[in-house]
Amino acid sequence: MSQAARRHSAFQDGFAALWHDPALLLGEITWRWCFGCSAWALAIVSAALFLDSLKISHGDEFLLGTLQPLLIGSAVRHIFHGSAARFVAEQVALVLGLTLLWSLAATAGRAATLRRLVAMFSADEEPETLRWEFGPIFVLQLLRATWSLIALSVMILLLALGSIMAADGRPVRAAFCLSFGVGLAAASGVALNWFLGVAPLFCIRSGAGAMDALAQCVDFAARQSGRLCGLGLGFGALRLVWAGTMFFVVLAPINWARHIASGWVMVAMAALALVYFAGADLLYLARLGAYASLAEDDSRPAEEDSLTPTLSPVATNPPPEVPPFPEPATG
Repeated sequence: MSQAARRHSAFQDGFAALWHDPALLLGEITWRWCFGCSAWALAIVSAALFLDSLKISHGDEFLLGTLQPLLIGSAVRHIFHGSAARFVAEQVALVLGLTLLWSLAATAGRAATLRRLVAMFSADEEPETLRWEFGPIFVLQLLRATWSLIALSVMILLLALGSIMAADGRPVRAAFCLSFGVGLAAASGVALNWFLGVAPLFCIRSGAGAMDALAQCVDFAARQSGRLCGLGLGFGALRLVWAGTMFFVVLAPINWARHIASGWVMVAMAALALVYFAGADLLYLARLGAYASLAEDDSRPAEEDSLTPTLSPVATNPPPEVPPFPEPATG
């Protein structure tokens, strides 16, 4: 996208990029949904293997058949007795595998998307060939996934700890743990997740390594904090409106249950949920386009200053001295 065809704001540029190249959204949906389907398949297979490894005795079958809550609870405890360690080990392996799979998928998808966006918003009419930078982007995506897991684990741990403190009659510590602790964990998780998510843009733009790209992202956020805050508020408001609207739309097929089979109701709700996810991917991709446009605007003043020719002072010769006009002789 040439400089003359650019919009007046980064917010408009983000949506203009999708209008200019609709294949960007198709590629984003493809890699995200492929990962989602793979993750669900792995989770279902893992649960099926675990349940298949459990042994149910004839006594457990009899207790389950009584349909009495106390007897069913006793049978369930007996069935799962001694399998907690195996279940935890399987879930840890599943989480690690999904983390690695997410990092690989996000690296390929994000590199392709950012290369197109950076070339689209480049100020040069014929931008130079951009490198893929798979290695640095993979490191950033792996750090992002790992940090998200750590922040989520800390939040769950603090919630459980706060609940235990509240049950033990220590309300002050429970309130501190549930409010300050959970809030700090959530804020730090969201902040670092944002930096790690935007840093791949600078891997593509400048060919920087993972840590250098992260440092450039921090400097970029410091210079453009006002405009970035405006973009965050704008896209955040759109995301909330979209989520709130689609929440009621997804639940609307429940009213059809009296007229059609429940299976078709679930299919309709699943299809509408996919529409919501597609819209969410569109908004996220538009935000990436806005960041790419803003990063180009941020780098342009320095480039223009470096290209401005310096004018050397022109040497001027002083005007020649004019001899005084001779006075006429008086006779």
